[in-house]
Formats: sequence, C-alpha cells, structure tokens
Amino acid sequence: MYRQYSFLLVLPLIFTLSVLFFLHYNKGAENTKNQKAVNAVIGNKSFLHVFGKQPTDEVPEQVRIKTHLQYVESILRNRAVDHLTEEQQRNRFTHLNHLREYYLAGEFPHNDGHPDSRRPTFISNDGDICAVGYLIEKSLGREIVEKINQKYKYAYITDIDAPVFKEWVKSSGFTIRELGMIQPMYGPSIIEEVERNENNIDLSYGIGSSVLTAANILYHTNNPNEPWLFNERSSKHWFGLAAGSGSILIGALNFDNKRSFTETIGSEGACLGFNCPAMRKVTVKNDTRRVLSIANMGVGLVTVLRAGYHLIKRTDPREKSSSSSFGVTQLEPGFLQRSERVPALEMQVRF
Repeated sequence: MYRQYSFLLVLPLIFTLSVLFFLHYNKGAENTKNQKAVNAVIGNKSFLHVFGKQPTDEVPEQVRIKTHLQYVESILRNRAVDHLTEEQQRNRFTHLNHLREYYLAGEFPHNDGHPDSRRPTFISNDGDICAVGYLIEKSLGREIVEKINQKYKYAYITDIDAPVFKEWVKSSGFTIRELGMIQPMYGPSIIEEVERNENNIDLSYGIGSSVLTAANILYHTNNPNEPWLFNERSSKHWFGLAAGSGSILIGALNFDNKRSFTETIGSEGACLGFNCPAMRKVTVKNDTRRVLSIANMGVGLVTVLRAGYHLIKRTDPREKSSSSSFGVTQLEPGFLQRSERVPALEMQVRF
C-alpha cells in the first residue's frame, strides 16, 4: 500500500533544488549589490535587456560598455524627431553613425584617477576618449575636446558648463538627458590579475558539516533489530533522507567558493584626491572548503540512496522470517506488536 506513495520521495529533492536556486540567485544579487551601474540615467538596463540578468564583477569592461552603447543607439534611432529642425535631424543621424563607429572600434577610456569605482572619464591618460567626447571630436576637432577635458574630465554631462559644449548640444539634435544616456561610467584600469588560495573552514560551515555528518552516522549505525534511536519502521529512513539531503545541500552551497575583487597596487588605503594607483583584480578560492563540500555531498548521496531504497521497498530486517531445521517457520522477535493478532501459525514436521 505504501509503494503508491513512493513518488513523495521526490519532494525532499525538489525542496533541496528550490533552496539551492534561491540561494544561488541571492548570491548573484549579492555579487551585483556593489557593482555600480554603467550609466547614471538608465543604470544597467542595457545589460539586463540583453542578458536577462544584472552584471557581476566577472563581466569584462569592454562587454559592459559596448552593450550599453549599442542599446542606447537602438533607443535613440527609434525616437520621433519631428520636433527637430532639418539641420538637427541631420546632425543627430550623423552622430548616431559616429556612435556606432565608436563602440565597434572598442577603444574606451578607463577611470584612471577618480576615487569612485565607476566614473565618467572624458579622456583618459592614455588618450582614449569617452563616447560623447568622440561625437564632439568628430564635429569640432581634438583641440576642443582636450580643452573640455582639462576642467571636466570626470564630470557628468549635466555638470559640463563649457560654452562650446552648450552650443554643440543645441545643434546636435540630442537633449541633455539623451547625452546623459549615452555617457558611460568607466571602471578602473586592471593591469594585473592574481589568484589566492585560502585553505580554511569558517565556523558556521564547520559546525553545520559536523552536525549533519553526525546525523548521517546515527542513521547508518541504528540497528533495526535492536533500535536505540527509532522504534517506528519508517521513522529512521525519513530521518536518513532528511540528513542526507541536508548534507548534499550544504555541500552544494559551499562548493563554488570563488570570489573576486579589485584592490589598489602600492597603496594600503583609499585613493587620495585624483591620484589613484593602478588596480589589481584578485580571485580568491578555497580548496579545503571545496574538498569538504565534496565529502558532504558524497556522504549525503549514500544516505539518500539507502533511505530512499528502504522507503520504496518497505524493507525491515524485523519483518524477515527464518526456518528451523525442523521446518518450523519462525518469526523474528519484535515482528508482532502487542495489539496485533495472527490467524494461525503453520508448523511442518518431517520424519
């Protein structure tokens, strides 16, 4: 009768997978929490639109900038321009062609001096120019954009107060907000990548692993003929299923333990003024934690398989019978409960 309910054994697995997905999603959200947006007006909407998720630290800078500019170009090309003069419409169309030319070339500046993690950078020290600066350069020449850069290198579009810039905006066919949509906030220059290994187990993971391992051992060492932990036939196997699922879960959650961050090279503190040193990308892994995770998942899998088998088959050594040398069928002690009755016992004696 119980076998028809054996499909319920998938419920712990579904629960485990659901928790894994939930925690993995939250982990991704945590990774993007401190990842500043690529644009001050629309944030990371371009990346979310193209890839269906928020960017993490692992996404290359080139991908983020190019994705953003391509997305904004598509939006601006599809906007109505009937309110613009013919000259403004022509200029707008030309600037959008230059914008496409710019992001396809892929030569973007980087934040080489501002303390913010991401910041508009008109022209970086290596000569690369920002998207809006490139449009101005194509119209007015390099000398003009270099003069703007002297005072407004890290300025947002709304903060640029240069008269030549304001005149250019009037004839460009763009609004200030639209130019703000174009302007990316660039990340720092990563000139070095290193990998570190932290072989340690934090207290919470160590305690959790110990408790679940003990629960798995209790399940495997409980003798059905002389039970000291469970008297009910199926209780111990449900306990084993829970203990095994817990071990698999905690192992899976801690298996992928890599994390990455950026740090300054040659400075222990924060950037002072606009004289930040170069940046280093650090990837930290933990091999000891990974080995423990594999062990947890292995132990949990063995326990789940054993408990699932017994729950489906309804096997219990106390239910097994044996025959004596005289052909008498004997029942193991503990098979009958005090309230249970049997119609008869069969005995065969052969001479």
